[in-house]
Amino acid sequence: MSDSPTYTYTLLSYPGTLDTQGVGINPDALDPDLGGQSGTARPKIKVVGAWSSPDGTSQTGFLARVSGTKPVRETYDLLNDPLGSLVQQPYSINDFGQIVGDYYMGEIGGSYIFHSYELDGDKFIPLNVPFVGAVSTFSPAINNTGEIVGGWTDSAGNSHGYTLIGGAYTSFDYPGGGQIQLYLSVNSQGDIAGSYADASGNVHGFLRRGDTYTSIDFPGAVYTASTGINDADEIVGSYCPTSQCLATGGEGLQGFILKNGIYTTFAIPGEYATALASINNKGVLMGNYYDANVSAADTANHVYTFLATPTP
Repeated sequence: MSDSPTYTYTLLSYPGTLDTQGVGINPDALDPDLGGQSGTARPKIKVVGAWSSPDGTSQTGFLARVSGTKPVRETYDLLNDPLGSLVQQPYSINDFGQIVGDYYMGEIGGSYIFHSYELDGDKFIPLNVPFVGAVSTFSPAINNTGEIVGGWTDSAGNSHGYTLIGGAYTSFDYPGGGQIQLYLSVNSQGDIAGSYADASGNVHGFLRRGDTYTSIDFPGAVYTASTGINDADEIVGSYCPTSQCLATGGEGLQGFILKNGIYTTFAIPGEYATALASINNKGVLMGNYYDANVSAADTANHVYTFLATPTP
């Protein structure tokens, strides 16, 4: 669109691998002085995600700290729950360094059993919903007030959402029985962006504000997933414009930004697919692009994470 912002791009790649997938970015891009000595906060973007081994047998979480502009400085730390498995995924980080993620161990009926955690300081705290019949807890997100949202699966294979506020878990479902999907996000007001699958298996995004749900569908798309929301209620995600996109596992997938009811497409030109994962309160986008069909057996190491910073 003619009034869309222009961006400066930063490519993030965990050292030694090309297969890097970012998922969450801290809301205000600040690194608070938690010791309370100076009363200031330093600008620093933090990104959590995972990188995969070339043979696909393991997936390791990471925390990236990004600061400066010319040059951009990046540092990376591994991020894995020591009680977890070889396949781990951090999903979300707030400005106080609290991180949430999950891993899977075992299967039931061909479906993985997920367990979630919160990392606060150097302590991993289990996040497993206490609901009757729950077998998996997955895809958590955390905001700057410490509110956590995520998904859980029951013994019948149905997936639901949950909130964790003040130590209390509360389950929720998209009206009409929609199955909650991976990748949820929550802003400082407690507004939740996510996705659900309807009775026909079609995936739609949604916004939950209080007890009101709004479905999100990119105009003309056959698939829409909402994955990030900031405090200005700007929502980002990805969409498939054609059935061919779904049939090939994402060829032609494009990102989108939803602001004030207006959808804007975001795509890396010439690449196989683009997906936006998060947006912070300064409008910085974090996403991933794919330069080959990553669902094919012979195309490992083709996932790249980027930051897109609006230019003045």
